[in-house]
Amino acid sequence: MDTNHSDKNKQIIATLAVLVVVVLIVIGTKVYNSGSEDIVADTTSAQTGSTNTSSDNSSSESSTGSNSSTTYKDGTYNATGTYTSPGGSQAIEVSVTVSNGTVTATSATEKASDNESQEFQEDFISGYKSLVVGKSLSSISLSRVSGSSLTSQGFNNAIEQIKEQAKA
Repeated sequence: MDTNHSDKNKQIIATLAVLVVVVLIVIGTKVYNSGSEDIVADTTSAQTGSTNTSSDNSSSESSTGSNSSTTYKDGTYNATGTYTSPGGSQAIEVSVTVSNGTVTATSATEKASDNESQEFQEDFISGYKSLVVGKSLSSISLSRVSGSSLTSQGFNNAIEQIKEQAKA
């Protein structure tokens, strides 16, 4: 009877080991995939929020499928983009330098009204530049950067304002 009990224990242990391996594989896959989702550019449409026409230095983060035939004047343009988060109305200041229709430099300044939004904006600011610099201004529209999707809305809002300012 000890052999049967021992065999059953071995089967239970083997089954548990297999389950642990499967769980680890699933978790590892999700962690690996979430790293690649941190920076995602939406190149099909622009997301816009409410407009704020003040001109402050801030950064932008998006590539949109705007009219690519639009001509933009060279220069540095500033706008404050707004969006709504669970913490209320938020703002991000964006500055973009345009040369021959291409973004050559950008900066952003967080203007969040609560700590959580401030963290998301800081994460966004740390990861958006590579999605903007070297891109056509008309194509910029971001959907999610460094895990922040709402900040992207504010950035896109500022970019839309900048596109209007820069029209030739």
